[in-house]
Amino acid sequence: MNLRRTTHLLLTSMSRAAHRHGFGVQSPWAYELIRDVLFEPLPYYAYREQHLDTPQQQQLYRIRNHFRGNPIVIIDEKGEAAQSHYEDTLHHLTDDTILILEHTHDENASLWNYIVSDPRAITTFDMGKRGMVTFDKKRIKQNYLL
Repeated sequence: MNLRRTTHLLLTSMSRAAHRHGFGVQSPWAYELIRDVLFEPLPYYAYREQHLDTPQQQQLYRIRNHFRGNPIVIIDEKGEAAQSHYEDTLHHLTDDTILILEHTHDENASLWNYIVSDPRAITTFDMGKRGMVTFDKKRIKQNYLL
């Protein structure tokens, strides 16, 4: 790993540190989502029963549990396949759709930047390697860098 990349990763992680715990987030809805769903430090009772071993699996379980009943679309593909999946998803959007995009800072970085600037994507949560998008038009467009 070169020095430029290491410096960039260090500065990015330092800038995300405050928001990861919900500090600086003014929306009560977003604050509760960040603190109690996306970065909940306590283990759920079902982690062992569901064989959820990695933090990414546990986070996805918490998201599904929190948005129970809402359509959740997970895009785990990379590159062109992810772009195609996103375009297909746009045809079936509702206000309560939740979109999860994996690999947001690797192969899908350009797609993630496109989604953040897309006017249909109202609230975006950039969590490093994973991004979450809501499409509720009652909210104000906002991007949270966690």
